[in-house]
Amino acid sequence: MNKMLFIIALLLVGTAYGQKHGQGSLGEPASAAGLGRGPLPSPTMQHGYFAGAWGVKLDLGWANVDWDVGPASGSERVFAPQASLFYKKSDNLDINLSVLNVSGKDNHERLGATDGEFTRIAMGVRYWAPTQGRVTPFFGGGIGYYLLDGNTQFVPSETEEHPAVDPATVSVKDGPGAFLEAGLAFLISDGFFVNTGLSYDFLLGSSDATINGRDKKFDVNAFLLNLGVMWKF
Repeated sequence: MNKMLFIIALLLVGTAYGQKHGQGSLGEPASAAGLGRGPLPSPTMQHGYFAGAWGVKLDLGWANVDWDVGPASGSERVFAPQASLFYKKSDNLDINLSVLNVSGKDNHERLGATDGEFTRIAMGVRYWAPTQGRVTPFFGGGIGYYLLDGNTQFVPSETEEHPAVDPATVSVKDGPGAFLEAGLAFLISDGFFVNTGLSYDFLLGSSDATINGRDKKFDVNAFLLNLGVMWKF
């Protein structure tokens, strides 16, 4: 009986001692914390929303496109689709490959129907301004190869008086170009964004064209208001 009481007393003392030392703060040194616990590391975020990630950006632009085909010119407002694949190399910088198509038709007063079209395939970079909220401004640009097409129904006659016109056969060479862009991205959910912005496409010099066997020039540019979405993988 005395032995049993002695064992019970030892258990009670041991339990009370363990409870006292188990109440230590997790942030206290190991020598002062219960069960030998060391301090937990502070919570940190290693990457931003895009860092080290691939993604896709899809846009539909409202474009004002202007072009010149030899002596003919035209302008039209059209919808222009655009897609880009990007890699977010750091919190503030991505590298992207983009494709954009813009095609316009117009009527020249004397030379009839004219057309101007380009498809841009370009490499670019974007800078993402650091913010603490869900809205992130971005700025960027790039250089690429522009697949060009242009046409005019008639050209001034080379053999008769100036008011006369001849049917036109047009050929346009592809060439280099560049673009600039700026906008805002709105975080909707993890990895999904809605974006809006402006962009401007232009050729790096006029492209060579041939109209009825004669050397001419072709030029085109487009200013776009874009609305789109982005996914980060």
